[in-house]
Amino acid sequence: MKLIRSKQNETFKFLKSLIEPRTRKKQKAFLLEGATFVRELLQEAENNNWKILYLVLTSEIAETEKGKVFIKKAEELRIPVILLSEELFKIISPSATPQGIIAVIKQKEEEEIESSSLKGIVLILEALQDPSNVGAIIRVADAAGVSAIFYTKGTTDPYSPKAVRSSAGSILHLPVLQVSSLEDIVFKLKNNNFTILGSVAEGGKNLFKINFQKKIAIIVGNEARGISQQAKKLADLLITIPMFGKAQSLNVAVATGIILYQILSKNS
Repeated sequence: MKLIRSKQNETFKFLKSLIEPRTRKKQKAFLLEGATFVRELLQEAENNNWKILYLVLTSEIAETEKGKVFIKKAEELRIPVILLSEELFKIISPSATPQGIIAVIKQKEEEEIESSSLKGIVLILEALQDPSNVGAIIRVADAAGVSAIFYTKGTTDPYSPKAVRSSAGSILHLPVLQVSSLEDIVFKLKNNNFTILGSVAEGGKNLFKINFQKKIAIIVGNEARGISQQAKKLADLLITIPMFGKAQSLNVAVATGIILYQILSKNS
């Protein structure tokens, strides 16, 4: 293992490029920081669930017992290990207080999962803008046993550092895939007997008065505008969470959690 100290090093330039959305999309890779999450990732990698491009550590962490355990595991899995100086690590770290361990992971692609293999509940994110909301939705979807999340063009990158951090590691547990168009993924899901629900702030059927099918796809829309007119037309049913207080709306991640658990309670 060679210690990288120069900003001109090509490997460091690659790592730094993953901070930017455009390059992250082009390289189809993202950064995951933190000992807990990386440890879990290495366990997932044993089952071939993720392709890990690099394990990156600071030279200081590499000398600790914890660091040596990570390095040994990476070597067993034939994952290249990179050591960075503290200065360079801080540049690529998405955290204000870097933990000294980052994994560089290859994103999964839509072709890697067949819609025919999906069951239960899936989510479709349409033009969500806040990465914290996207991360929180991934987290609650994981908790609720959602089988996949699809996101359309115009949705903030779920593999951005902020979204990955907000997912609290849940992005490792289920497919989160970009789709070419809303119409395309809805068509594929309908062909596999999914009922398409559109979540709207008002005007939909009361969420708590619906008997749900076993295979459901929920379209969740933009924080300010909600789902598009196209989404409303494609949906088999529009649903609304009733409001009993003076609040006019709910945070999109909170609303998604309520919908998911109401469906689970009905279908359990």
